[in-house]
Amino acid sequence: MKPSTVAEQITATALESTLDLESSPPIQSCSRPAAGSVAETFVVALETSSDENRQVPAVPERVVCKLGGASVWTGEVIEPLVLEWVSKSSSLPVPAVIVTGSVDIDEDQGLARNDRWALYEFRRGQNAGKIYHCLASDDRRQLVARAGTLLGRLHSLSERDPQFAFDRVGGLARDSDSGALELTELECWHALDPPTGLRSALPVPLAGDDGCRPVLTHGDFQPSNLLVTPTGEITAILDWGNAHVTHAEYALARAEVRFVDLHTRRFSRAERERLRTAFRRGYAARATLSSNFDERALSYKLLWALQSGANYTRIARSARGRQQLWRQCQRLLGGDTTATP
Repeated sequence: MKPSTVAEQITATALESTLDLESSPPIQSCSRPAAGSVAETFVVALETSSDENRQVPAVPERVVCKLGGASVWTGEVIEPLVLEWVSKSSSLPVPAVIVTGSVDIDEDQGLARNDRWALYEFRRGQNAGKIYHCLASDDRRQLVARAGTLLGRLHSLSERDPQFAFDRVGGLARDSDSGALELTELECWHALDPPTGLRSALPVPLAGDDGCRPVLTHGDFQPSNLLVTPTGEITAILDWGNAHVTHAEYALARAEVRFVDLHTRRFSRAERERLRTAFRRGYAARATLSSNFDERALSYKLLWALQSGANYTRIARSARGRQQLWRQCQRLLGGDTTATP
């Protein structure tokens, strides 16, 4: 059984139960988005009734079905819990969670046994990663400033909501009893808690230091995980599967790499500095930003490079991890991403 077929069956059955329908909603198509996450992600288009006199619950035109997508930090599927948590506590543009569950599938069918799934609200908008380099300079800077503001709003939750006031960095996992999110020790090497020798050589606050402010962060905040309108409004922040708790300035530096520093071939140094300024100003408009951040940013970016290398090495050790990495490479290279019923 192909994962796309599994996604269709899950969508039809879950919506029938959730919306209290008499029968499963007919499915028109099931396709993978061109830019995806480590989860098996499908956009499922549904047939909706045009009869306004029928007294039946409204069926959405599209939903997003995700299968799996374990966090690189804890090995658990946490995205639905994170999205529910963030949406209840903020007005950040995140997809609503419709329903979640789990399905038993053998590994040789493409999914792990007892793999978790979730149906999400379909958010309209164009993937910002696809148009990022094509935007006019002013439009790009405006988009980057808005992205910085959203990241600042997320990090500022720790300053105004006690449930986001963490006392340490760590991963997020499901509590075995309640099923709610809990802060856990990280299962892999983390840049903010390096070995003693490296730690003493770094002139920046690290885990446990007075200057380290732990915050909930997205985990992969970059243009490809944003949806935007033609006017540049951000309609959704996608792919929260690797959300975790880390140092606010480290998370900001890591995001700045994705929005600014990785684009040396596309943008001039002057343009990168303008983007950097826009991103930081947007962030500082909503969250605390130390006056020393400019001095610390490079150290945090180097730590991120070390952490990324360690994580990719660990992921590549398993067959499932190699499959995920290969799928990401195919999508980056523009491979075929569609799947029809």
